[in-house]
Amino acid sequence: MKAIFIVVAFCVVSGLCIAQPVIRVEAQSFSNLGKSGYFWQDSTGKTPFEVVEKFGSEKFTVGRSPIFNGGTKGKVWWMKLRFSRKPQTIPYLFIDYASIDSLSLFYRDTLGRIRQVRSGMLGLQKNDAPLGTGYVFPLQQVKGPISDIYLKMQTMNSLLVPVKLVTEPVLNRAIIKEYSAQLIYVGIAVMILIFHIFMFFVTRSKLFALYIARIILLYFIAMVCYVQGYELFLGPTVARFIFLHAHFFIALGYICTILFNSRFLKLKRRLPLLNKVFNILTIGWALILVCSLWDARSMTNALTQFLFFLTSSLFLVSSVKVIIIRGYSKTAPLISFYVLGWIPVALVSIYLVLSLMDIIPFQSHAFSLLTIAGIIEGVMISLGLFGQRLKLLSRHNAHFRRQRIILQEQMEGYKKQLQERTIKPATYLSLKELTDLAHSRDPSFMERFRATETVFIDELLKRSPLLLTAELELCAYMRLNFDTKEIARTCKISVRAVESRKYRIRKKLGIDGETNMQTWILNLARMS
Repeated sequence: MKAIFIVVAFCVVSGLCIAQPVIRVEAQSFSNLGKSGYFWQDSTGKTPFEVVEKFGSEKFTVGRSPIFNGGTKGKVWWMKLRFSRKPQTIPYLFIDYASIDSLSLFYRDTLGRIRQVRSGMLGLQKNDAPLGTGYVFPLQQVKGPISDIYLKMQTMNSLLVPVKLVTEPVLNRAIIKEYSAQLIYVGIAVMILIFHIFMFFVTRSKLFALYIARIILLYFIAMVCYVQGYELFLGPTVARFIFLHAHFFIALGYICTILFNSRFLKLKRRLPLLNKVFNILTIGWALILVCSLWDARSMTNALTQFLFFLTSSLFLVSSVKVIIIRGYSKTAPLISFYVLGWIPVALVSIYLVLSLMDIIPFQSHAFSLLTIAGIIEGVMISLGLFGQRLKLLSRHNAHFRRQRIILQEQMEGYKKQLQERTIKPATYLSLKELTDLAHSRDPSFMERFRATETVFIDELLKRSPLLLTAELELCAYMRLNFDTKEIARTCKISVRAVESRKYRIRKKLGIDGETNMQTWILNLARMS
């Protein structure tokens, strides 16, 4: 029994002390080595290399996934790799992810001396070790033939470390291949952006302006520059700015997307409850936006991941409810592509959040899936927007056709009324009847007076064509032998106003000051 216990204990200890696998550099393709690495979390962040290199294998944790995920709490991690190489081979350690605060590579050279190479986004210098979208460290001075190297890593964002250990030809081919694929993706994104800019200038629609903001903020800045590391091409200063304030651009991009989705689907009218949920999400993104104005990544990182997952999922839910269930796309099938655009985004967001939370292992293709989902979304959303514009145009055309038919019917009606209309004989009133109309302030008084005293009015206008309607009306009252006070009462104006009008009429008709104007008007009426 004692012998059995000793054998079991030996097997357990042997299993815990399995030697770290040795990576053969010449046999390596451009693949991540997270599962071949040993990891240790430095709780103090101040443990020197001399202490770490003396740790036994039981101190470390074996990697679970090809890409190491160190979480979002800003902890310091050490990574240990063991590799072998031929004497003439120069190995290169390549970290294909730029968004890391600080990186320090430790190893012993051929003379046994400790070598340290510092890098990382916050410590990046002009002559430091970035290559394309990550960091490269040549290891020609590492003691061989079997060597141990140690990476000390820390970041306040998600600590993702895709490590590759390859020869120079393999590295060059992989970088060229990666850049070629990325150029295709960026080219498609640029064409989508140009399409939306063109449509914005043609339609002046805020929908296109909001989606342009989404493309620039979330694809070009957040995905291409921040996630994929192309910010390094813009220089250390710009790269650090994007790195420190990435959540600002992400939050602003999602606020624009929420406004875009709400306007496109008219959620305020169609789904008021879901619209309120989006308003709450907008407040959350605004909080991230404000906090991201300074380096508050420890506060915003977890909230960004949660809102990223929730918002992307609700985009899909809202579009399915409005377009599929409520039939918004019945008259314009292209609008259905709007739903298809959000499906890959929602699925990839779920997958990414679960990976970042370390619920499932982080795989090498995760960021590629995000890029492909973004391109599919851009194409599908563009088709959906185009379908909506066609629907609006057809609706406007139908409205204009209806208006044209109504106008034609009205014109026909007017023509028919004119043809059927007979000229009624003019009715002449006596002076007493005209006086009664004037006293009662009948609106038809002047029309009736003109019909009865046509010659009198024509004679006045012949003498002075500049007489105004109000002045002709005052002459009509004087023709009916109204004095100044009676005219003032009838017109409901002051006596002075009546006298002022009389003065202007006297000037226009050329009546001298000695002639009585009332007598002159009555004489003109008798003559006519």
